[in-house]
Amino acid sequence: MKAAGLALAAVLALPAAAQEAEPPPIVVEGEKRQTEEALTDLARDLAGNPRADRPLARFEKPLCLMVAAENAELGREIAARIIDNAKAAKVRVRGSGCSPNALVTFSDDAHSQLREIRKSGRRLFAGLSARELDEALDARDPVYVFQTSTTTAASGQALLRPQPDVAPVNKVFAMGRLSRLTREDMLAALVVIDNGAVAGLGPLQIADYASLRLLAPTGEVDAREAGGPRTIMTLFADPDSAPAAMTRFDRAYLAALYRMPPGSFSKEVLRAAVLDAEAKDEG
Repeated sequence: MKAAGLALAAVLALPAAAQEAEPPPIVVEGEKRQTEEALTDLARDLAGNPRADRPLARFEKPLCLMVAAENAELGREIAARIIDNAKAAKVRVRGSGCSPNALVTFSDDAHSQLREIRKSGRRLFAGLSARELDEALDARDPVYVFQTSTTTAASGQALLRPQPDVAPVNKVFAMGRLSRLTREDMLAALVVIDNGAVAGLGPLQIADYASLRLLAPTGEVDAREAGGPRTIMTLFADPDSAPAAMTRFDRAYLAALYRMPPGSFSKEVLRAAVLDAEAKDEG
């Protein structure tokens, strides 16, 4: 399966900024200690309530980022922060001049433009179904997220696909009860943000929100009650009370996703994130 849609920057006619600026330092503010139950609930919501016994998609090949924004300086700031976040999570990153597999872009009317693409029959990604495109367009937040991934053996070896519409067959075997036979490789990710929705938001907030949406499977998260676990994913649900940057748990989720062995089940990744966040609470 090959990504075919990151040329959307050209469709939206915006200048691009790549990962060349010096990234700002990462600072995590002090947060109220949370219960394991509350963190577990947030973990499931943040990851989009995935099936417990399925791997979560992640970038196995190095990240090549492009940020397209009308304000070139803003684009550079956002790009630098996203790259810094990726490196903090141990995601491998390519330098300038690479072919992008991750794109953040802004649009004055993203929904209408994407609807027109949907109606025209053009494809954002090879392998992205019409149903997946419609689900992304039905998003609550003024942000549209598209990811394409492929299932491979845990070693990275391609799986046998007898016919195009038939599920792949794993012919690679591993010994031991703890071995994972398959993994989900993220091929490309695209985040389209409405320009009108970012008024009053800082580049750090925008970049931290976009980082989670690019680098990991995510779902929309409702604004939490006072005192509950916080996440940058509430940025558009409740901008007035949203955190100023990624929270401790946001970072724990990204770190666990890229630290765990290839093919780890979602329940294992989310459990590791909860334990990591709890350990930092106690530290």
